[in-house]
Amino acid sequence: MTIESKETIKKAAIVAVGVAMIASMAILTSARVQSRFVELSSGGSLVFIDKYVDESLRNEFAAGIDYYTEGFMHAAGLLGEAPERGPVAFFAADRHYGVLSANDPLVKRRLKGRPSSDFVLFRSIGSTFYANELVTRSVASQDGAYVFVNIDDGWRASLLHAYAHSIATANAPASLAPAFVLDQDFDPELKFAYRFVDETFALLASDLVELAESAGSVERAWSSFSASTARRYADPESDVAAREAEIIMATYDLPQKSAEFYAACNGFASWLLDSYGRDALSAAARTFFSGRYDSLDDPFTAFGGLAEAVRGWKGDATIPR
Repeated sequence: MTIESKETIKKAAIVAVGVAMIASMAILTSARVQSRFVELSSGGSLVFIDKYVDESLRNEFAAGIDYYTEGFMHAAGLLGEAPERGPVAFFAADRHYGVLSANDPLVKRRLKGRPSSDFVLFRSIGSTFYANELVTRSVASQDGAYVFVNIDDGWRASLLHAYAHSIATANAPASLAPAFVLDQDFDPELKFAYRFVDETFALLASDLVELAESAGSVERAWSSFSASTARRYADPESDVAAREAEIIMATYDLPQKSAEFYAACNGFASWLLDSYGRDALSAAARTFFSGRYDSLDDPFTAFGGLAEAVRGWKGDATIPR
């Protein structure tokens, strides 16, 4: 081998090592490697799953996310056409939301252009130990843009519950703006009414999926709904009541939605189901989740409107709070 050949090989080796080092640096400093999340997608939504979630559970969640959102709601008759708007992103975390950060490189890149208030929300959710609802290990942002879920054995109901809240809010008609926007047109009574209707249907969805998982079918879930769910919300020693007591003891404050409020939402749904049947109740849910209504009376047309439905259920038209 000539001296020139040896020099050529030497230079080529140096170049190859340099390229490999640059490539390694690029990989190690990439958003995907630096991020705490694994990124997927569901429909038009981003999905960020905490890397610290056990891999088998992470894969199970990833495989089931489409069904345990829009898929189950279709199967249960709670959703007609695909919602026009859905969550911007799902965040699935391991036990708590401390992983959330506006500075996470992957999240920051994928959500570039989103309002700065979104990232303030991440900090708020991430620092709140009791961010979840009493009934599930999940919560949806107030505008429906984000769904947050703690992945554990009950992730299916948790995911579906927050997703139901998300699409209901994201697709709510403009006529309901006074329930959401804190300005001179804000209507607290409309806010309370929307909150009650929204929780009634979201709770219906997540309770149905839990029953379907245990009973083996959606049909059995519907048929056993009233009797099976009443025990959970009526029992003072239920998981919902226990979680409420824990929050009060730890924070010296009431949760945003009380155990009594969830019991009222469940009782209302059960009364509608027992009085008018599955078809009428599921049709009301489809109207609500579609956002194609002008007032909160519209989903309850078959029951005489919202006020009449509430009056028939408990004797007066006062919305539970």
